[in-house]
Amino acid sequence: MNKSLIKIEKVYKNFVNNKLIVNVLNNLNLELETGKVIALIGPSGSGKSTLLHLLALLDRPTKGDISILGQSIQNI
Repeated sequence: MNKSLIKIEKVYKNFVNNKLIVNVLNNLNLELETGKVIALIGPSGSGKSTLLHLLALLDRPTKGDISILGQSIQNI
């Protein structure tokens, strides 16, 4: 039986550049299970590195929640 490894719920990530708000991730929902292989693909500027930074706990979402093994990163 596969278990939820990472759960991303209603995640938004915005950056401010010269007083302009840049929306990178908008209402992202995703659940990754143990034992599965996935690929993260997309064009340049689509948010792949931003998502990886959030999952590596190098950054925090503007809004929403990410849980790793059932524990919210807001509590880490």
